[in-house]
Amino acid sequence: MEIKNKHKAQLKTLGLTEEDFDRFDGKFVRYEHDDVKGVRIYDPYYETSYSEYIGIDGWSAWSTEKDTFMTDILKRARGKTSGTKPDPGKIEKALREKFETKTRAESE
Repeated sequence: MEIKNKHKAQLKTLGLTEEDFDRFDGKFVRYEHDDVKGVRIYDPYYETSYSEYIGIDGWSAWSTEKDTFMTDILKRARGKTSGTKPDPGKIEKALREKFETKTRAESE
């Protein structure tokens, strides 16, 4: 798919790279441009490095919307979990308690 140079600059504001442009096949990865709204990409399988939310219809937000929904959520989540590491023993115990009970009940 041919991507106009002026659109490449706008697509880069979405976080795309030059390598991403090779993935634009016009079918599973494509974009559209609007003089007022900017650009948005159709990338339902996250084939590009676009890291924000892509709707169920496969389209990203328009570049002028400056969508940071996913980044904001992940930033807050990382802040809450930084420095914490789950204890493998606790995880194993919780899994055993959850699934061994079901196994015993199913076998009776």
